[in-house]
This record gives sequence, C-alpha cells and structure tokens, in this order.
Amino acid sequence: MKSVTTKILVGLLSVLTLTMVGTQIYSRLNDKHDTEEAVLCDINENIPFQGIIVRNEKVISYDKTGVLDYLYADGSKVSVNSPIAEIYSSEEAVAAKHKAEKLNKQISDLERAQNPGTTNYVQPEALRSKIDSEYKQLLTYTQNHDLASAVEIKDEMTVVMNIYNIITDISTDYNSRIKQLQSAAAQLESQSGVSDTVSAPETGYFVSYCDGFEDRLTEESVSSLTQQEIENIINNSGSDKVNASDNAIGKMFEDYSCRITGIVDSDKRIVEGGTLQIMFSTSNNVYDVTVESVRAAEEEGKSIIVLSCDRLDENLVRSRVQSVELIFEEYQGIKVPRKAIRFKEDQKGVYVILGSEITFKKIDVIYEGSDFVVSKNTSDEEYLLLYDQILLEVVSNKDVSDSSKSS
Repeated sequence: MKSVTTKILVGLLSVLTLTMVGTQIYSRLNDKHDTEEAVLCDINENIPFQGIIVRNEKVISYDKTGVLDYLYADGSKVSVNSPIAEIYSSEEAVAAKHKAEKLNKQISDLERAQNPGTTNYVQPEALRSKIDSEYKQLLTYTQNHDLASAVEIKDEMTVVMNIYNIITDISTDYNSRIKQLQSAAAQLESQSGVSDTVSAPETGYFVSYCDGFEDRLTEESVSSLTQQEIENIINNSGSDKVNASDNAIGKMFEDYSCRITGIVDSDKRIVEGGTLQIMFSTSNNVYDVTVESVRAAEEEGKSIIVLSCDRLDENLVRSRVQSVELIFEEYQGIKVPRKAIRFKEDQKGVYVILGSEITFKKIDVIYEGSDFVVSKNTSDEEYLLLYDQILLEVVSNKDVSDSSKSS
C-alpha cells in the first residue's frame, strides 16, 4: 500500500515538474520576445473618386406653355421625328389621359380572358399552379421593394384569375364590365385632348432631364478642365435643374459611350492608354474603361484623369456626378509586420514560436504595404501558417540553436 502511494506521489511530482519546466520555457520565450499572431487580411487597393459623366448632348427646348407628358422612359432609344412628349392644357388633362390608359388596359385584359382562343386550350390545374407561382413572385417583389415588377406580376396574375373564372364557370363573360369600362374611358379621353407634341430632332437616346452643363461639358472639352472647374461642377451638381434653361425639356445623345473625369490620388498604376475597371456606387455592374489622359492637378499628390467608357446602364443616364471606384487587385493572405522579416541565406521569412522552439518559416510575399507584407496563405509547413506566433524582435543564434537546430 505504501509502495503504491509512493508511486502516485512520484508521478504527480513528475507531472508538476514537467508543467513548471514547460511554463518556464514558454514564459522565457514570450518574455524575451514580442510576438504577433499570424492572421488573415484582405487588401483592397481600389481608388475612390467623384466622377463627372460627360457626353456630347443636344438639349431639346419647348418655348410654348402647357403640361408635358413624356412618352419614353429615360434612356430609351427614339427615332428622328418620333414624338417624345405630348403637351396638355392642364395637370388634370394629363391625369385623365393616364386614367383612360389604365381603363383601356383593363378592357384589353378582360377581352383576352374571355377569348375562346385562350379559354379552350387551358386546364384549371395549370392555371391554379400559375396563380400560386405568380402570387409567390408578387410577395418576393414586394418584400424586395421592386414595385415595378410587383405591379407587372399583379396585372398578369389578374388576367390568369379572370381566365380561371371563365373556364370554371365562376363567370360566364365580362361583356357588361367591358362596356362600363369603355364608357368611362371614352369620357376621360374627351377631357384629355393633346394640344401639341414634341418630336425627336435626331435618332438617339432620350433623357427628360437637363442640368445646364450640356453645352459646357463635351467629349472634346473634358480634357481641358481644371481642378477648380471639376470641383465646382461636383459641388453644384444635384441641385435639380438649377443650371438648366427654363425651356429645356430634355436632351438627346448618340449612344451610351461617355467620358468620365475626376480628381484622384496620384498613382503609378494609372497610365495613359491603360485599361482599367470601374464600379459606380449606384450600380453592381463593373465597366471596362480606357485611360485617355492623366495630368497633374493643382493640388500636390493629385491627378486629373479622363476615362472613356463604351457603355453605361440606363439607370445612370440621368447622372452627371457619381461616386466611382477604380478597381485594382484584391489580395488575401497572412499579414506579416516588416520588422519581423529576416533572411536565412537567400530565403525571406520570419521566426515563429512553435511550442518551446523557435523556428524559421519561409514567406511567399504577394503584396507589400508600407509597414507590412502579405504572405500567401498555404498549408505547407515550411511556410508561415495561419495563427503562428511571429517573433517581432531579433532572434539570437543561441535561442535558435537551443530550440530548433534544424532551422
């Protein structure tokens, strides 16, 4: 019994001794050297700036009085001499026109729903399935605040439900309802006579917005803008038509190509003739651009750039100034402080603490910052690994030889 007790005590003392020795070694190493844990970092070198969008734009004017009702959405392509706007005597006349259009749409949908060519070749089960699917889409569009798509799917679902009512004998026909709607539409149309129209002066893309910069900003003049002029345009944009003439009702441009100019931090990666990519804050799309010119701005460390782009979304056609980012490479890897980098023979690396040992680990530099580098993240144990404890101070030969002679 005494022998067993003695063995247990000896075992406990051995474990305690090993723990104390390990603690002392770990403490000695960490007290002697500052460390930093190897962690992942993402480096994004995009360059943000306020960009001015420039096209060769032709202002459309209308000198008479009246209320305009535009016939095309902004960014639509129109042919020369096509009507782009109708002129009405009052806001009430415009409202009557729109109400009549809605009623005529309902009439068309009801006629379609009871057309034998529609009702004779569909099955109730297929219609129920379609109604269920469109209802789910309606909920999704509503939750995503996509009101235009919600209205469109609601109208389509109404048509399908009307067809279902006919083929299941819930309704025999919609003739009575159609006559009521036709009478109401005719009355509204009598209140909404068009007094004049405005036609497109040329074939191109139409926008119902002018900001007064159309004549001042052209693709030819953009390269001569000074820093002060660019800043003035940026600061004065967004004031709704504050610079536009009173009789300007819209503008036309030939195509979606444009120039984009702005002031950026000088960067050697931005070179004339180079190809870059940009992204606007109001769009998820990435656009290819060519650097047409780079010149020094009045402010030290700044450059004025002009980019050419051959396409833009129709959502951007009303914009003069946009928040833009020049997109450069993104890097992900292990962040390494510059002061921790050492050379072993010709190999660049760092020293790390592994348990009670100090070991040299290689690094594969993929990016260099001012006070750090980024090493490729790898599973190769010869290289720096995620969560390694990087030694920041100079390591003596004694420390290395005592703890890791193989390094």
